[in-house]
Amino acid sequence: MKKDLVLSSVQNSVSSIFSKEDVINLINSIEEGSSRKITTLDIQRAIDKTINWIDNNERDVVDLDSAEFELSYDNKIECVGVPINTEGLREV
Repeated sequence: MKKDLVLSSVQNSVSSIFSKEDVINLINSIEEGSSRKITTLDIQRAIDKTINWIDNNERDVVDLDSAEFELSYDNKIECVGVPINTEGLREV
């Protein structure tokens, strides 16, 4: 349905909980035919923002309290697992 047809229908209908003006304002706020396209610049900005967050929050990137260590055969302590804070990265 086209925006003009919807506007016409609303203007000619009986009012409900929402005023005609509310509905018309909402419909008018819809942009026809335009959809946001993600550009390579947008992707680069997202990558830069994530890297900056990692630089500024080094201690929050990994869960140090959950790090796993093993004692190897030559008595070396080896880190075998450190969970990454994916939630923090996802928010960025």
